[in-house]
Amino acid sequence: MESNIGVESIHQGQIIAQYREDKHWTQQRLADELDVDLRTVQRMEQRPMIKSLKRRQFLVELLGIPAVLMALENEKPRLNAISLLFNDDPMAYLENAMILRFEAQQIGGTRSASQGLPMWMSEVTHFVKESQGTGWHMRALAVLSMSYLLQGTIDRSMNLDYSAAHQSFQKAYRIAQEIDDPELQALALFRRGVTYINADQPYEAITALKGALNTINGYGYPYLKGHILKLLSEAYAKAQQPQECWRNVGLAENTLSQLASQRERSLSIQREFSIASVTAQKGVDAAFLQDYDRAINLIDKGLVYVKPTFIPTRARLTIQKAEAYFGLGEIDFCLMHAEESFTMARSTGSNKTISRVKHLHTDLAQSKWKNERGVSRLGALLAMQ
Repeated sequence: MESNIGVESIHQGQIIAQYREDKHWTQQRLADELDVDLRTVQRMEQRPMIKSLKRRQFLVELLGIPAVLMALENEKPRLNAISLLFNDDPMAYLENAMILRFEAQQIGGTRSASQGLPMWMSEVTHFVKESQGTGWHMRALAVLSMSYLLQGTIDRSMNLDYSAAHQSFQKAYRIAQEIDDPELQALALFRRGVTYINADQPYEAITALKGALNTINGYGYPYLKGHILKLLSEAYAKAQQPQECWRNVGLAENTLSQLASQRERSLSIQREFSIASVTAQKGVDAAFLQDYDRAINLIDKGLVYVKPTFIPTRARLTIQKAEAYFGLGEIDFCLMHAEESFTMARSTGSNKTISRVKHLHTDLAQSKWKNERGVSRLGALLAMQ
């Protein structure tokens, strides 16, 4: 499976730094492992592209970086090859490879995660059939459910095909029901809720998200619960119900104290959940409720703590800021952030964010600022898409 990600879209040095820090390694420790001096590692982490193919390959193995993020060919060998040559537990490989795809989505966007996805779906489906009657079968079905979650996310965010996304999430939900996995059932309902919000259907989103909460009621899963409550606050904000909006985001904030109590699959396949992400969500909610000054202030506070490598998240929050500045009539700031968001979204294939930039440009072109040079410039950038 080959990676088609342009070197301009992902800063490989930042990727290396993030994965090094996740292992709690110092730059000196990495230098020792690479058998280079400290200055070499410092320079390497500042470079957007690592020219040495061998070094990139070694870093992938050393730090556990998804190969697609380092622009390597043959991102993941076929299951039969990996199980025979490198791993006596193909089930563990399958699960780890699935997690790496979700990591690729969080950092490189849906374009990264979509590389070779049809082949991946075929291999997982085949593995499920082959594992019938073994101890691996239930685990294989869980990976298939997660694969449909990813496929639906790609349909929604990159292809803007909401109908296909709902079908994928429904398949994920049915498999999760079959294996009696409430966490995966809730994740499927949660992602349906995201899709309804993207399609500007907040009431349908509220129904799906309440269903997700009910599904995990009594099971714990504070990390997933926090994500659901955050999104529920956004759905209520879009529905112009401020009281319910702020109540749910407050409940999301309260779950932060429970995060260490339980190991969740959601930790691997959902974006970061922290006080900073809740703060940013409050900003998003405030923007939908037309409290634009508050929205910008809160989003800025949240963005400070969003990792530079989480490009899709930064793009989404940045277009929200641009829309808020438009609401305030501060067009220079609006255009600056719209261009920044478009550049990030284009690099990761986040077509939903790009569509929001296009919608904002349409509003600008029909406003009293339609003759501003920046409006024409943004239109020219969008025309190149």
